[in-house]
Amino acid sequence: MTVNLAHEFPILEKMNFLNHAAVSPLPRRAGEIIKQYASEAMEQGSDAWPVWWGRIQEARARAARLLGAGEDEIAFCHNTTHGLMCVANSLPWRPGDNIVTAAGEFPANVHPWRNLATRGVAVRTIAERPDRTFSAEDFAAAIDGRTRLIAISLVQYGTGCLMPIEAIAELCKKHGILLCLDGIQAIGAMPANVAEIGCDFMSADGHKWLMGPEGAGVLYVKRERLNILNDSMTGWIGRVRPLDFTDFDQPLAAGAVRFEEGSHNAVSIGALGESMGLINEVGIEEIWRRIEALTARIEEGASRLGFEIVSPRGDGFRSGIIAITKPGLDVDACAKALAERKIYVAARRGWMRLSPHFYNKMEQIEEFLEAIEQS
Repeated sequence: MTVNLAHEFPILEKMNFLNHAAVSPLPRRAGEIIKQYASEAMEQGSDAWPVWWGRIQEARARAARLLGAGEDEIAFCHNTTHGLMCVANSLPWRPGDNIVTAAGEFPANVHPWRNLATRGVAVRTIAERPDRTFSAEDFAAAIDGRTRLIAISLVQYGTGCLMPIEAIAELCKKHGILLCLDGIQAIGAMPANVAEIGCDFMSADGHKWLMGPEGAGVLYVKRERLNILNDSMTGWIGRVRPLDFTDFDQPLAAGAVRFEEGSHNAVSIGALGESMGLINEVGIEEIWRRIEALTARIEEGASRLGFEIVSPRGDGFRSGIIAITKPGLDVDACAKALAERKIYVAARRGWMRLSPHFYNKMEQIEEFLEAIEQS
């Protein structure tokens, strides 16, 4: 790997940041493109639009490469919720239909589906098992002839549980059920190839493992599913000739771009494109290998110090998130005390949640372990 991590991540000199499942710092190249955009906007105004549009298209190509998708299957959304709402509000629901999801989902993957109650659509929730995993068998027991979609996070934000996605995808295929994923806690940290997974839709904001700014995310829509989606979440940008402002009757664009309803967040998409370019340059397999090594050391060290490892750590369930706890531990106070030492983690569901990225150093994990030993 030729990437100079110390150069790309100046935060390494400022703090020990182990909280990428929240809001990540930007790599230098993403920050620099934001500065460049500001200069262009000040000095050139809209004359710079062709440059900005070129960055958007480059970002689309990088997202497609990362997800194993076609460029025509990628749209930019405002955030995870927006992408999921594009799916939820565009499907042909009928009263009596139902959606199956998992307990403990982040609200982004709850409200778009619960909002469909006004259209007679019910949401069924699968409970977490005692070991904090989920079983495809439980999903199979919950579906029936009116189940139209399974909507789950690829990785659970609280525990870091990687869902049994192969089995769930096979279940969906067998019963003709659509599969929609919240990918925000997976994309950028571990392989998440949509073709290999077999999902129909995936949405993820870019501000976590993708290391982009908030307010710019990626929506994947399988091209074979476009014909069943209505146009309720489309606008003027999503037409075949968006610059023909007088033709209100022109058809929708052929691909997922139809969900880019209005003016783009060009600065954030450009920065996200730079971050995705870095991820592709390093390679998602290499990134995942490094994250696995860092979380394995956390698991080993925390266990030695008497902490319970909350996150499922068996084969097929691991992710970049590892949650730990200890009897009597005030996790909020502990996280605050760590922050005072410039070590950043999160308190989630009563547990201490860590989420190191590939650029973190093993010495930073040792610093964290030393700090909690003293707490």
